[in-house]
Amino acid sequence: MMNTTDFNPEERAGWEQIWRSGDIPPVYRSFAAPNKTVVAWAETIPPGGFILDIGCGVGRHVVYLGEQGFRVAGVDISPSGVRLAEEACAAREIVFDGRVTNMTTLPWPDMTFDAALSTSTIHHQLRADVVKTLLEVRRILKPGGLFLVDFPCTDTITYQELRGQVTAGEIIEVEPDTFVDERPVSEDSDAFLPHHFCDEGDAHDLLHAFEILKLWPDLHEGVTWSGSGTVGKWVAWVRRPITD
Repeated sequence: MMNTTDFNPEERAGWEQIWRSGDIPPVYRSFAAPNKTVVAWAETIPPGGFILDIGCGVGRHVVYLGEQGFRVAGVDISPSGVRLAEEACAAREIVFDGRVTNMTTLPWPDMTFDAALSTSTIHHQLRADVVKTLLEVRRILKPGGLFLVDFPCTDTITYQELRGQVTAGEIIEVEPDTFVDERPVSEDSDAFLPHHFCDEGDAHDLLHAFEILKLWPDLHEGVTWSGSGTVGKWVAWVRRPITD
């Protein structure tokens, strides 16, 4: 993978530097297996529904969803990510509407989509922008439209590690529970982006504009740079209220 210093500051947005490097983590590659939660969630969407992937990266989930017969669209702030997603979809003869844009401004009319998802993405913003993104998602969903989203959980070793790094002066907490690593080279490839963590109350508050169908901490034992412990996220299945 290219060193972060090989990129202009403007390119340190989203995962542009990672998608351009050619050294893409296997789990995020275009033809990688989908997240198991995405598979289960997709089974609840009407056949042929139109789905938007927010933070689509190089197309891992739009490829899977397109192969299940859904119409698919995606947004990412990374031009290289969207280009690679387009190429992957073309290789599988999937029609894909990919747009390069910030998550807080989704370039589709109101009530366009039957469903939307955002995995491992929406938390890479300040909390106010997470709120803006969620309101945009609500806007572009049809009444009753489904949304799958996850947020990093505060009850994890990952969160405790970041708190320790703040205390040590290695990274900064730009607002409560939102961390940024401004060092040129870091333990994590995406540490230069904001990472907003949630407890259950914060997750409920962020999702107040939706009807929450399921919300749970998807936690398990894992190994991080400082050792082993609990890792994982809050996962939510929600929908735009049918009566809108």
